[in-house]
Amino acid sequence: VDFFARAEPKTAWQGGTLGFIGRIDEPRKGLPVLMKALPAILAARPETRLLVAGRGDEEEAVASLPEAMRERVEFLGMVSDEDKARLLRSVDVYVAPNTGGESFGIILVEALSAGAPVLASDLDAFAQVLDHGTAGDLFANEDADALAAAAIRLLGDPERRDGLRARGSAHVRRFDWSTVGADILAVYETVTDGAAAVDTDERTGLRARFGLTARD
Repeated sequence: VDFFARAEPKTAWQGGTLGFIGRIDEPRKGLPVLMKALPAILAARPETRLLVAGRGDEEEAVASLPEAMRERVEFLGMVSDEDKARLLRSVDVYVAPNTGGESFGIILVEALSAGAPVLASDLDAFAQVLDHGTAGDLFANEDADALAAAAIRLLGDPERRDGLRARGSAHVRRFDWSTVGADILAVYETVTDGAAAVDTDERTGLRARFGLTARD
């Protein structure tokens, strides 16, 4: 968590920006859904920019957009872990439009750690990470209109974004290794304590069965 929380924002990535990180050429990451929502977002808030980090065919990614809107999408290519953290610290809203196949959602944890207000599809895994909408906003999976409406609301509501930052930053601490490691250790201790108790009960039962003493 702290790695992302300590990142310095980048001025060039600030100011009316939506962020997306993921493979451009993998439909399950949801960039086509975001591109479908973008015209409505730009119609309502024409100063908005979409920053896209990831590999894939950039021309194909914007092919569905009206040509005049394509300049509002900035492709950053593959970015380092440091720049990923800086990007997440910089954007006004991080959008995760993934359509399926997500068992957890580490990118959401990274975004929350960086203090980014998160807008994500309502996959079960994402809803769990976002505390069912408390730590981030959710929209109906693969619904571009719902995505657009939610993004427009967030971009126009700085107080809502500040609230999501605060709740997300607090909520995400439960996913930090300092917390997860302690939880894992507690599970192992419970298992080993239980095994020791079972061993003791079994030894006591065997001694009783064969008439042995504790010394035996």
